[in-house]
Order: sequence, then structure tokens, then C-alpha cells
Amino acid sequence: MTTVWLFIFLAILSFASLYVLMKKRSVAYVLASYFLSNILITNTGIIINLNLELTKQDPSSQLIFWTQKIPELSLKPALLLWSIYILFSKRTIFRKLIYLFIFQTALVSIEIYFVHINYLEWVHWNIFYGYIRYFVIILLLAIYSFYLEKRIYSDKKGEYV
Repeated sequence: MTTVWLFIFLAILSFASLYVLMKKRSVAYVLASYFLSNILITNTGIIINLNLELTKQDPSSQLIFWTQKIPELSLKPALLLWSIYILFSKRTIFRKLIYLFIFQTALVSIEIYFVHINYLEWVHWNIFYGYIRYFVIILLLAIYSFYLEKRIYSDKKGEYV
């Protein structure tokens, strides 16, 4: 039960950080990227868990379901959006890589925590695959964000792309 409260607290912090991100980027950009990140996280999770059966979890427990769903809807998208923000910032390549590695490690650590507390079981899955999963999600989200920001910027200028 304490795990649920921990993730509720982290969810509140995540949504507060998205409010800060909306001050730096447009609201449409943040919301569109948030929804796409949710779609990518959920769909890759379903493919890994249900279709490929690389992981197992107990579907009968409501507590386990909500404990895993809360960070999937709040903490993981926030980490992904901040990683995209860092990726397109004016930092050096070395600093961007360090920040991206830290954000990816945080994303994979959430899954490791669920394995550690026996809410998730890795059958044919490991940490390396988790890094690859989030790298692909960040790559897809970066491509989407690049074109979305380009589109939003061109709409502000009154141009048609």
C-alpha cells in the first residue's frame, strides 16, 4: 500500500513539472506530446506483456494494476517529455547524453522496482531490453516533437507547411 502512495506523490510532482514545462513550451505541444508518450508506453507495454509474453503480472489484483498504472500515466510521460526538452535544448552533446541516460535509467528503474516487489516478473526480458524500449520511445517522440514544434511555429507565422 505504501507503494501506491509513493507513486501518487510522484504523480503529483510529475504533473507539477508538466505545468513548469508548459511555461517553457506551448500547451498544445506539451499535451500532444504527453498523449503520444502515453500511447507509446501503453502500446509497447501491451506488446511486451500480452502479445510476446516477455513479462508476467498478476491481472487479478486491483492494487497491483493501479500501482503500475499510476506511474505509466504520470511519471513515465513526464520523464519522457523532460528528456525531449533536454534533447532540443542548447546544452552540449555530452550533457544531453548524460541527462538522457539519467532519464532512461529512471524509466527502467521503475520497472526494476516492480520486479523487485514482485508486481512484475521478467520471463524473457532484461534491463538492456528496457533501455532499448525507452530509447525507441524517445526517438519516436523526438521525431514527433520536432515536426509538431515546426508545425506550431509555422502556424504562428501564418504559413502553411
